[in-house]
Amino acid sequence: EAVAGPRSAADRGVLLHALLERLDFRRPAVPTADAVRAAAARMGLWPPPGPAEADDLAALVRRFAGSELCARLARATSTRREERFAFPVGRSPAAPLVVGAIDVLARESNPPHAERVLVVDYKSDRLAGATPAQVAADQYSTQRIVYALAALRAGAGAVEVVHCFIEQPEAPAGLMFARADRDDLERALADLSRGVLRREFPVTPTPHRQVCAGCPAEGGLCSWPLEMTRRESADRLF
Repeated sequence: EAVAGPRSAADRGVLLHALLERLDFRRPAVPTADAVRAAAARMGLWPPPGPAEADDLAALVRRFAGSELCARLARATSTRREERFAFPVGRSPAAPLVVGAIDVLARESNPPHAERVLVVDYKSDRLAGATPAQVAADQYSTQRIVYALAALRAGAGAVEVVHCFIEQPEAPAGLMFARADRDDLERALADLSRGVLRREFPVTPTPHRQVCAGCPAEGGLCSWPLEMTRRESADRLF
């Protein structure tokens, strides 16, 4: 039986992603409460969602299903979910790899963008009054570079990287990149990686979940307490 209880923002995001991963873009169906609970069970999340949480998640999926972005994915020539990628930083064979996965990778054949690739990244962040474009620019600019390079290195002539905040799927935050941008993107990523490659790991002055999630120093070696590293955004105390 489902029981009530708070769920962390990270687990809420995992559950929402699991529901969207199974959404048929051409015939989008809103998940039932049983489907939401089944998704939680597949992801090993406890406690199972209660009625209020299941309704909230279903409403978010319904909102995305009615968006133009979902309709655009339905029109795409092909779509792939959880598309994995790996590429080196720079051109040296010994360079470290950037690895990751893209929520949705779609190919669009509409002229004049015959080679255009659409990258969609779902975001479950609570916007707290900010616009999707603001949050994407402030928190996900490096991710945009990585996703654009992954597509361009795979042969795309152009790529649009879209961060879709499920609270406002009608306002996706997207940027276009062309093959001619590749060298600039490579240099930008190399600059961002330089400190890591030199094994320099300064503590961030603005800890929050998106920056700190997954850091092995969190809650131990890190000088910031957990209530700061796990807050939802840098401008909120808790």
